[in-house]
Amino acid sequence: MLAVAVSTCAVLSLTPASASSANISHAYHSPTAIPNGSLVSLDQQRSDYVQLTNVTNGSRLLGVATASQDSLLAVDASSATVQVATSGTVSVLVSTVNGAIHVGDQVAASPFNGIGMKSEPGAHIIGLAQTSFTATSAGVTTQTVTDKAGQQRKIQIGLLRLSIAVGVDNSGVGGQQLNALQRFVKSVTGRTVSTARVVLSLLIALVALLTLITLIYGAIYGSIVSVGRNPLAKHAIFRTLRTVLAMVLVTAAIATSLIAFLLV
Repeated sequence: MLAVAVSTCAVLSLTPASASSANISHAYHSPTAIPNGSLVSLDQQRSDYVQLTNVTNGSRLLGVATASQDSLLAVDASSATVQVATSGTVSVLVSTVNGAIHVGDQVAASPFNGIGMKSEPGAHIIGLAQTSFTATSAGVTTQTVTDKAGQQRKIQIGLLRLSIAVGVDNSGVGGQQLNALQRFVKSVTGRTVSTARVVLSLLIALVALLTLITLIYGAIYGSIVSVGRNPLAKHAIFRTLRTVLAMVLVTAAIATSLIAFLLV
């Protein structure tokens, strides 16, 4: 997952004058400007305050920022507050960071402030997509972001229509909360992985570890014994040892690749 958040000002131009048809919206305060269409969460430090949503505060996901005139019922609307739609259909800022979004997909909080993405099991969701969003959708803009590994990549950001239904994506986890293994893997990789994949990864790691220990021990022990018996053959023995160590590196690389494929 990516670790940086897109600046709020970078998406201001994406917000249309009329982005919603929310049934109900409520007024909240915010210390920063919040563009219409942004996902917002409750501020746990202050009552009646909201902040832009990302994966760190997704558990407090409240709704979508909207214009008061786009709500059938705008409670306590004023120019000094942020109207937050908690029901109805709205236009939401989303990105392609987790792939294209299709009609019926669940939309969840992303690593980017106020911007949603295609959901994955265990994520905090804002609702169901009523329209699709791809890299070629109308009004899409491209942003360059940096991931946790320091690599830059381009993602697309834009708007899609969404029916608000705040909750947790239980797909792929048997309708239950994440278990200890899944929580640990998610804390390391930033992704929710099924239990079967986690267990398979552990088995691969265990088999690879036992194989590497056996190869290394056997190669070193055999080389020492062979050199002791025939010192003149040490060059051939050391050449064989280097070959075995190369096999160890190849085995480790294959096991690591398999585990990464299963978990990332």
